Amino acid sequence: MPVSSPYDVLSADSAYHDKPYLNTAAEGLPLASCLDAVRQYSTEKCLGEPGRVFFWNQYQRAKESAAQLFSVDPTQIALVSSTTEALNTIAQSIDWQPGDEILLTSIEFPSNIFPWVMLQRMGVRLRIVSPGPTGISIDELLENINPRTKLVTISQVSYATGEQLDPEPIWQRVRDTNTILCVDATQAAGRVPVRGDVADFTIASAFKWLNSIHGTAIMSVSSRVLNSQIIGPAGWLSAESCFTEDRFDTFHPRRDAQRFQAGMPNFASVYSVAEALAFHTPQRVQEQASQQASLIQHVRERLLEMGFDVLLPEEPSRQAGIVSFRCPAATRWKQELALHGCYVQGDDGRIRVAVHWYNNEQQIEQFLEALACVRDRDPIPIHGPA
Repeated sequence: MPVSSPYDVLSADSAYHDKPYLNTAAEGLPLASCLDAVRQYSTEKCLGEPGRVFFWNQYQRAKESAAQLFSVDPTQIALVSSTTEALNTIAQSIDWQPGDEILLTSIEFPSNIFPWVMLQRMGVRLRIVSPGPTGISIDELLENINPRTKLVTISQVSYATGEQLDPEPIWQRVRDTNTILCVDATQAAGRVPVRGDVADFTIASAFKWLNSIHGTAIMSVSSRVLNSQIIGPAGWLSAESCFTEDRFDTFHPRRDAQRFQAGMPNFASVYSVAEALAFHTPQRVQEQASQQASLIQHVRERLLEMGFDVLLPEEPSRQAGIVSFRCPAATRWKQELALHGCYVQGDDGRIRVAVHWYNNEQQIEQFLEALACVRDRDPIPIHGPA
């Protein structure tokens, strides 16, 4: 369904109508239908236990739509509370041995670093690949996979640089081995196509590019994991049956991805996610990614012309919705840009610009003009340290 104006579908309560809100990579603007769905949940919650039939209907609807978006079967979808929870669950579900290795990049979000760092006390080693002049090298990642590599974990789109990595070459390398591939797709889902069928685990929070609310992340699980001894947390929802005669002796996990959900879903958030996924169909995501590719390239080129050290690679296939550049005064500049009515992220020595379907050329030009004003008033070295 075409959208004549973003404000036809965004919440009327949005504070950013006609303003350059370029911070979706931190917090997406909610769809009006998502907030309506939360109100619907509140009404059906008042029905008491009989209302649960509506809860589970929305849960199944969300799973089926998520499966379409990720190109997997609904039985391979779990709806967990957050990407952070999912990554910790994965880390705690694998049988680690001293000498096992984990391969990751240096541009991962902390949630895709800390769970693996904690495993070092068990004798697990981390191998870290950093970006070169053209970004992360897939070849270098592949070269670092060896018989001790227990897990490879990457972001499809880096929160830090905006670089997009295709997980398929890694999947082709590991799919017939004992190495597990985990993909954090939080900065991809809803902005560019995501394929859960080329990884063992693919996870994406829904409150950013999917324009939902907090409380649910989509997690897809490969068939080979579901047929393995990786079982996830033990709870009533992840059990094959709650009332087996041997329940005091053993735990029987479900055979589908729900084995990674221990207890009740966040149904208010699930209602919202079901609506978000009804909007962000695979076709719409593909069309919007194609339509906005030129905007991303324009932002990158203009920033380079202004003399900034842009972190996003030049290759279009390595681009998604984020353009980042180094800025030693990032926090201060973020605040100054907000005074000009432009909203970006600024921390860790970087300014991050996130372009989504509700942004247009006029807003981009307004941001670039504001950025030039801030730079002229605050002439700091723009080629700061990483």
